[in-house]
Amino acid sequence: MPFEQNVYFSGIRGAYRDHCIRTLGYTIPQVETAAALIELAKKADAGELEAQHTFHTEPPFPGAGETPEKMPAGWRMICACRIYEGTEEVGVIFTTFVSGRPTAVIVTASGTVIPENYKPLASR
Repeated sequence: MPFEQNVYFSGIRGAYRDHCIRTLGYTIPQVETAAALIELAKKADAGELEAQHTFHTEPPFPGAGETPEKMPAGWRMICACRIYEGTEEVGVIFTTFVSGRPTAVIVTASGTVIPENYKPLASR
């Protein structure tokens, strides 16, 4: 990955990670059910963040997610959305929500496949 693209992705990753921390707290709270984790993730909506910048996401951040998985320490779910600057796709954001841990955000190259089994959180 070219250095300039890595720096650009780092800025996007940091903006969305910081947004999640401001919205949900440094660590994801413990939840009792998959539905509760989905509702918590929906609170990370980034419409206001995106309105302040030249980018937007589809489906809207945090995007589409896998079915939450019960783990020994709590619930885990990965979400993904495409990020655009204007009409150009610049990457794909993957966000991991795990009970008791900080939100993890990564940005991958444009065109990265989002798994077909991921469902938009807005429809859940």
